[in-house]
Amino acid sequence: MEGRLADRVALVTGASKGIGRAVSIALAAAGARVCASGRNLSGLEKTVRAIEEAGGSARAYPCDICDDAAVCTMVESATADFGPIRILVNNAGIDDDTPFLDVERARWREVIGTNLTAAFVVAQEVARRMASSGGGVILHTASIDAHGADGPYVAYNASKAGLLGLNRTMATELARYGIRSNCVSPGFTRTEMTELAVGPDLLEHLDGSFDRVPMRRLVEAEEVANAFVFLASDEASAITGAELRVDAGLTANLYILETLPKPG
Repeated sequence: MEGRLADRVALVTGASKGIGRAVSIALAAAGARVCASGRNLSGLEKTVRAIEEAGGSARAYPCDICDDAAVCTMVESATADFGPIRILVNNAGIDDDTPFLDVERARWREVIGTNLTAAFVVAQEVARRMASSGGGVILHTASIDAHGADGPYVAYNASKAGLLGLNRTMATELARYGIRSNCVSPGFTRTEMTELAVGPDLLEHLDGSFDRVPMRRLVEAEEVANAFVFLASDEASAITGAELRVDAGLTANLYILETLPKPG
């Protein structure tokens, strides 16, 4: 398949739904051969089917990224099937909305383990191979929540802030091997999870009267995916250690004056 990522092998974690599915489809549309990874096999198969129906190439690799041995096996299998991985999208993640004083420590460890530690393990496993085979691009799904608390998501927010630090260190150390590392930080994004969580009435509000966001709407998953494709491409050849926010302008506005009482 032709495109700016033609014949490059891309591994996407958390590819069974939402942003991960959108990124997988966008990478394939740009010519990449996609290894779609996640725990939900039926969801992965749906992602692969969508890619193949559009003329792209993809295969599902079920994997629990919290299992180091399973990660190694997944990377080895993908490499054996398609060749050296040139693009990694560290997208898999979970959240938790328990208040700080109530969150169980086991749950804290689970969220940090999935969102940060497992991302490190997958990146290290892939980067070791990239370093000896010509380099590549590693991208992470961070979040605007890395920059400010938004509700009781203490473990999630901490894990995403940690990803930004991991990304900067990776960019610094891996540049000598021809490896670039960057983050994409989505804002409020329309996904199946969002639609189920807020319901149709609130969704309509978020998609046209979202006053907190300058563009007054949700971000589409495809818009986030486009950022990943750009950063994975040669058009971003001098960009590493960076964070690209795709948030419809949300973090550009401190939103202080708008909340103050009106004079008189």
